[in-house]
Amino acid sequence: MQETQEQTIDLRGIINIIRKRLGLILFSTFVVLVLGSIYTFFIATPVYTATTQLVVKLPNSDNSSAYAGQVAGNIQMANTINQVIVSPVILDKVQSNLNLPSNAFQKQVTATNLTNSQVITLTVKYSNPYVAQKIADETANIFSMEAANLLNVTNVNILSKAKVESTPTSPKPKLYLAISIVIGLILGLALALLKEVFDNKINKEEDIEALGLSVLGVTAYAQTSDFSNPNYKKETLDSDTSMSPDEQELSRLSKRKKR
Repeated sequence: MQETQEQTIDLRGIINIIRKRLGLILFSTFVVLVLGSIYTFFIATPVYTATTQLVVKLPNSDNSSAYAGQVAGNIQMANTINQVIVSPVILDKVQSNLNLPSNAFQKQVTATNLTNSQVITLTVKYSNPYVAQKIADETANIFSMEAANLLNVTNVNILSKAKVESTPTSPKPKLYLAISIVIGLILGLALALLKEVFDNKINKEEDIEALGLSVLGVTAYAQTSDFSNPNYKKETLDSDTSMSPDEQELSRLSKRKKR
């Protein structure tokens, strides 16, 4: 029971801190969101994807009993082709034919096939959608011409040509902005908690009571300029001497609340 009460008190304390430091939390979230927006729309390089598909088959066999083994061989061949397509033997020729400035694009070329599938999907990611489409098509064409020499396979069919995609696959604005908001909220909450932990000032009576001490008295709020103002001193003395002690205390409390 006591543990439950402590958890309730801690939860209330956190909620009070959030209310007290709400401005800081919102400001932190806004700053991180602005930074995330600048990165997403002005700094991050957009990446476009182009895909093409091809299939490679072993020579057809007239023997029906060997058909199952032929299909299994085609699937194993597809796994080998995935590695050959992305090898420098193929991609270096793609770079030369397209006059690409560097071979950095080779890391963004992948070839995959689904389990037990003979269809190979060739995917290219590049900062220019038209160049990505040319790389995908040229890679498929060069492989179809070199397959006989490299793998002793002549039955290579390109199922579909790559298309130009005008929408980048990265960055994703909605996802990046959502992440920025979450990071901003976490950062703002962390700053609020740290500021609350290191704030050792006494701002109200409850802060004294939280230390296990008793409040002996309350004085009216006054600024430094009030003490250098002779009229303020005179008015304060006159009003204090004309009132009873209880009235003076009530007057101080009312002035303090107004300020």
